[in-house]
Amino acid sequence: MVLTRNSKNAWHFINSGLASVYYKELGKAVSEFDKALAIEPDNIVAQFHKGTTLLKIDHLEQSLTCLNQVIETDPKHIDALFYKGIVLDKLEKRDDAIRCFDMVLKIDPKHVDALTLKGACLSKMGEHMKAVDLFDQALEKNPSDSGALYNKSLVLGRLGRRAESISFLNRAIEEDSKRSQELYENGAALTKQGKHEEAIKLYTQALEVDGRNVKALVAKGWTLDFAGFSKKDVFAFYDEALKIDPKCTEALLNKGLVLDRIGMYQKAVECFDEILRYDPKDVRATYSKGVSLFSLKKFGAARMYCERALELEPTNVKALCSMVWILEHKKKYDEALDYCDRALEINPAYVYALSYKGKLLLALGNHDEALKYYDKTLEIDPNNQTAIYYKNKILAELEKKKKKSVFKRLKK
Repeated sequence: MVLTRNSKNAWHFINSGLASVYYKELGKAVSEFDKALAIEPDNIVAQFHKGTTLLKIDHLEQSLTCLNQVIETDPKHIDALFYKGIVLDKLEKRDDAIRCFDMVLKIDPKHVDALTLKGACLSKMGEHMKAVDLFDQALEKNPSDSGALYNKSLVLGRLGRRAESISFLNRAIEEDSKRSQELYENGAALTKQGKHEEAIKLYTQALEVDGRNVKALVAKGWTLDFAGFSKKDVFAFYDEALKIDPKCTEALLNKGLVLDRIGMYQKAVECFDEILRYDPKDVRATYSKGVSLFSLKKFGAARMYCERALELEPTNVKALCSMVWILEHKKKYDEALDYCDRALEINPAYVYALSYKGKLLLALGNHDEALKYYDKTLEIDPNNQTAIYYKNKILAELEKKKKKSVFKRLKK
């Protein structure tokens, strides 16, 4: 039983370390792998991932120690051999690196990355034509391999074959862009399913392939925000996207929403204004600006922007509910109820509107009707904390009234 418990604990730390790698918390990841190894010193999975993480932060000698320990336990551990070759290349021990790549190719003759990196080592040693031959072998196995394409471009440039070099470079960029987009799209599909941990892995991989993938940058920023990371961590991705594309609406909008949430309302308005400068008809930026203006106590302007959003798109339920939010905060419950009903006519299952209608009915003193709408909310979203709180509050008040009524009858 002790072995089972320890194994479980070691894997807990390994999985935690892997999650940290995908969130780019590499120091934390190493710490988690160390915890796993404190429980199971011979766990080669923890040792391998510690080695590759140390490589990412350029702790090369420590990385090499970890990978050597894995190889001592399993001399044919192909991934450890491959990454050992990368570390040795970085340490400029090219002959040793090539020996590692040869060992990988002996185990798997179709290992394209090993062929490519062996070629890269040979080129750095002046063996350019031998390197080109290896890149060609890699491209025979996988014509779309961007690593082989990039490296062949680099070596052809060294050989003075400029036109060919540019051609291979363009092919490499195109392949990276396609691969990165595929990874992003797969991540976006997982996000829609609520599988955020799995999605972040794919967004990270997409950015490793192509750091200029704006959609992946925005998606990773959003996921980090969802996971509760600091605004500094989140904004790093939005700001990088905006460096690449200053008119990236998703980056500006999401940044504005975070700023609004943390109370930096004027900064939020500036983000929404930036969108509206180049796209005056963007509905989301329009009603979002209205909400932030309300928080700045600019009530007239706030309502005007929400109304403008509804002029642009009368059936936009989020614009309708932004108006609901503004009117409810101004205690204009009947008017807010009208907008809420309009949203529910468009989407009867819209949880936010259902829950808000319950709140408005409660504010108007209609407890029974309010309770119905909180019940409807919880049928669709059983974990809706707002609905749970107000439903319990209403039930407590109704129970209190019932007891008072019974007490009055008994007193008579």
